[in-house]
Amino acid sequence: MRDPSVLRNLDGTSVKLGPLGLGVAPLGNLYSQVSDRDAAITLAAARRHGIQWFDVAPLYGYGLAEVRLGAFLKSSELPLPIISTKVGRLLKPAQEMPAHNHFVAPLQFQPVFDYSAAGIERSYVESLQRLGLERVQLLLLHDIDRFSHPTNHRSVVRQILDEALPTLNRLKSEGRVDAIGLGINEWDIGYEILASSQIDCVLLAGRYTLLDATAFTSGFLDACLRRGVSVLAGGVFNSGFLAGGAYYNYKKAEEDMVQRREQLSAICNRYRIPLTAVSLQFAAAHPVVASVVVGARSAGEVEEIVRWNALSIPPDLWAELRSGGFIPEDAPVELMSQGAATCV
Repeated sequence: MRDPSVLRNLDGTSVKLGPLGLGVAPLGNLYSQVSDRDAAITLAAARRHGIQWFDVAPLYGYGLAEVRLGAFLKSSELPLPIISTKVGRLLKPAQEMPAHNHFVAPLQFQPVFDYSAAGIERSYVESLQRLGLERVQLLLLHDIDRFSHPTNHRSVVRQILDEALPTLNRLKSEGRVDAIGLGINEWDIGYEILASSQIDCVLLAGRYTLLDATAFTSGFLDACLRRGVSVLAGGVFNSGFLAGGAYYNYKKAEEDMVQRREQLSAICNRYRIPLTAVSLQFAAAHPVVASVVVGARSAGEVEEIVRWNALSIPPDLWAELRSGGFIPEDAPVELMSQGAATCV
């Protein structure tokens, strides 16, 4: 029987991720500061609960998240987890502490987009130095969508196809990574890459959630399934908004979104199921989704995520979400109505 938590590469190899991954962005001081000690405790809790895939990037805290993850890996006596990091930005030393809308007290660097072959190589090498590793299993091309490049997107795509993706494929053919893919916020660029290049997976943030199912309604998830490209579901709480936060897709949530969240919460409360559990398991149900990555900044949050993943969602709750138009009529939920797998 197919194990949905295995990332199956197009060349026949595979990477065992497990049903849950830990997003390390919050440990780069996303929205609020986390101490080194609390970061280490959070990572240790994830390993204790059997989470075996950690996702990080140079952007997160301008290297801080990778440094903290590397320090944890060096001190841990447990087997190394699966690590994914990202390329497409270089961290340039900054004369002054950089300002950022999302990261509080980052390291003193300025991130600069660079999708050249040399930039991809350098980004990977510098990430490995921060992580204290010789290689990672999964390397993702970061933020290549219009969300990140609103003015010059077509020229960015040309460089991605001409330089970045061939470089990633070479790194894989040389055995320096096990799988390659995209880390994106919009599915439309994913369509173009699927048609133009060989990738193993797409980490898609925020586009298959209870508030935005466009990755499904557009046909992108089904296209990935047909191509044998695994999807890693990120941003399932839409920047923490479905978990009670104030930000939706990295911006202050507008009132209509707040009202929609309240409606979803009311339905879930009638069944005594947290909205967060429904959010997480909805994203996990599509057969192309190999794993769901969720960020945490404390051991308590890790424990909550594992608990949400293990809860059994009543079929009547899914039916009410369908009838109320909150999820697409034909979106898969059958895997979840029997209870999701736990990492414990």
